[in-house]
Amino acid sequence: MSTVPKICRLEVSNFGCIGSEKIALDIDKIVILVGPNNAGKSTILRAYEAVTDGLKLSIEDFHNKTVDVNHLPEIIVHSIVTNENKPGDKWCHPIDGSDNFMVKEKWKWMNINSDPIRVGYNINANRWAEPSDEETMPWGVNNVAKSRRPKPHRVNTFDDPDVQTKAITSLLKNLLEDGIKTIKQHDEDEFSKYEKLVDELRELRNSSKQLQSENINALEQEANQIIGQIFPSHSLKIYSPESTAPIKIDLLGDEFLLEMGPTDGTTFPLEKQGSGSRRTALWTILKLLADKGVAAKPASSKAKTYHEKLGPNIAHVLLLDEPEVSLHPQATALARDVLYSLPDNENWQIMIATHSPSFIDLTKDHTTIIRVDKNSDNNIKTTTLFRPDKAQLDNNDKENLKLINLFDSHISEAFFGGRIMIVEGDTEYSAFNYIKQTEKSRNNFEYQDLNIIRARGKVTVASMMKVLNHFGVKYYVLHDTDTPLIISKRKNKKLSTPDLIVYETFESVNPAWTNNNKILANQSENSRVIASIINFEEAYFDETIGSEKPDNCIKHMKEEDDLYNKIKDLLDGILEIEGSCLPPGALVWSKLEDIAEAVTARLTAVQITNSVTPIEIETNAMTQETAS
Repeated sequence: MSTVPKICRLEVSNFGCIGSEKIALDIDKIVILVGPNNAGKSTILRAYEAVTDGLKLSIEDFHNKTVDVNHLPEIIVHSIVTNENKPGDKWCHPIDGSDNFMVKEKWKWMNINSDPIRVGYNINANRWAEPSDEETMPWGVNNVAKSRRPKPHRVNTFDDPDVQTKAITSLLKNLLEDGIKTIKQHDEDEFSKYEKLVDELRELRNSSKQLQSENINALEQEANQIIGQIFPSHSLKIYSPESTAPIKIDLLGDEFLLEMGPTDGTTFPLEKQGSGSRRTALWTILKLLADKGVAAKPASSKAKTYHEKLGPNIAHVLLLDEPEVSLHPQATALARDVLYSLPDNENWQIMIATHSPSFIDLTKDHTTIIRVDKNSDNNIKTTTLFRPDKAQLDNNDKENLKLINLFDSHISEAFFGGRIMIVEGDTEYSAFNYIKQTEKSRNNFEYQDLNIIRARGKVTVASMMKVLNHFGVKYYVLHDTDTPLIISKRKNKKLSTPDLIVYETFESVNPAWTNNNKILANQSENSRVIASIINFEEAYFDETIGSEKPDNCIKHMKEEDDLYNKIKDLLDGILEIEGSCLPPGALVWSKLEDIAEAVTARLTAVQITNSVTPIEIETNAMTQETAS
């Protein structure tokens, strides 16, 4: 149950690059917008800002830059409200299982540079409010309504550096001056030093009236001596009305500066920093000051002030456009973690438009990943790719995904479009990427859109499948079957001596085999799952090596055309490219019996021999090794 206002859904049509085919986005605490350039991600951020701040639109905000009375910009917002900030009951739809309510509002802009027309959805009449209704919108006037919804804070990718710096300086200066104004000489004092000083200045202004009057009279006499010569029978009167203007003191002045640099080194003005540093500083300060009731105004080089009081706003939305731009990869990962931590405070939501896989963390709760793209008709389309509550990731899944993200941050490339394939290990990953590069050099671009995800283990394959099942598009999986049993060894303490270690071998259940059950449980209509019988090397290379597997694989593929073609046939067969078929050793399966039979047949057919003593597998067989 939310204790502060939230926005949970946004519907947009005829706004910017979004046409009459409406898009809809479900919004959680963290929303990550992904997709190609010019697909509409920044337009969605702009739409969010436009409605929650009640902005006037320019011609660029109208679809095709045209004011079409039949296709005017329209945005619908679904808000979650609490008992403390809800409007009249006619606007409030109760949310089951909570004390919160859903309120729906619709904005429409009739022309450029005009205020939007806002109406609410009347749940009693089961329709949008009409002009003839006694009330047409929740909370009444716009200023009151704005204070009841989360306040947007926008940071654009390419804002002017000087404007960004002035905005940060203005925000910080305002906060610091407010702090100075509260300083008291003694804790028990009724008034602060600042308040006492202002009172003294006000008293000085009032007590100077007599002196002001005398000075004004003298000025009048001198002026009229000149004016009378030019305009006979005319005179000038100077009035000094009672001043009611508030007395203000600029405590910090224009010398207030911001600099950044190494903690123990030389610092430089913020406007001299790189754009990544400036924008990171800006959204950091935005967050800190919003918590204290101060917000930035929309950036403008002509602005007189760059901040405003938030009033009763207690909820905020940070809107970030490409926060990864100009950041070092390590800084990108740290920035992601900081941003994801903002909604740990109940009063914050964030929406990020990004091209960086590093800004996706599948292990965070309350995260919605939405792909924004254009379809074949050039209409904007949004697809919710992932929501943790629907994926139902358990703690083991989250731990698996955390580990794989530590080893391979490019796992999140799957969210950015194209065909998706999960492979279990480094060898398959290297082999298929070698084919991609080689075929590209031969002007074969069949695999250009293929994203290969390296799971680095079978248990993580199953966790990734659980995530990808929510994409709504087909994906491919290649994994090892392994064997049901493995030969293990343990030290025999009774027979071992300081100079001689004695081991006993025994058969045990192979944990890798049991993980086939997890892969089976996550197979869906969108998955095509192929198993390499026993493992990748044995299935296609007819050999097993213990180390340097990727290097050995690529060496063989470079030197042996037959082997290269076999692995290419495997890749083509997995992707179901026309005219292809899977090579021996690969199996499409949907029942455990299928792979069990294939593994048994493989083990039965293989005779293991080499120049060393043959391996004999016997339960409790004794082997001896001299301690090294």
